[in-house]
Amino acid sequence: MGTGSIMAIWKPFLLLGLLALCSARRPTPYDSRCKSSRPALQNNCNRRSYVFNRSTKQCSWTCGRGPFVTKVQCDSVCRSAAVCAAPRPFVQCQGRAFPVYYLNNRTGKCHLDMGCSYRGNNFPTLGECQRTCKAGKE
Repeated sequence: MGTGSIMAIWKPFLLLGLLALCSARRPTPYDSRCKSSRPALQNNCNRRSYVFNRSTKQCSWTCGRGPFVTKVQCDSVCRSAAVCAAPRPFVQCQGRAFPVYYLNNRTGKCHLDMGCSYRGNNFPTLGECQRTCKAGKE
């Protein structure tokens, strides 16, 4: 059996595998909690929570009205500028990987990779990665 025959047999399977990889279900790239229009109310309070400011791309504490319990949670979910300096965690996607962009701190540029969430230093688009992290082009 020649190489051409082997490729003819495997070609449909490879095509199906590629199709399955490309059609992996992606999560919604934007969390509704990051679109809050509530201003951060910062006065004396017992319980702090956090809200994302879309214009500054930063998470700020507020007195008990924010959708996030911690700043780390807010930064990760809303992809604030703080995530650009954080290392990307190693995550096994278990077959549900899709394209993401991340800032490579060594090169200072956003690069394409595969990931399984849009949290932290995993952006849905190259443009968002570059705008958030003030990065150079790939």
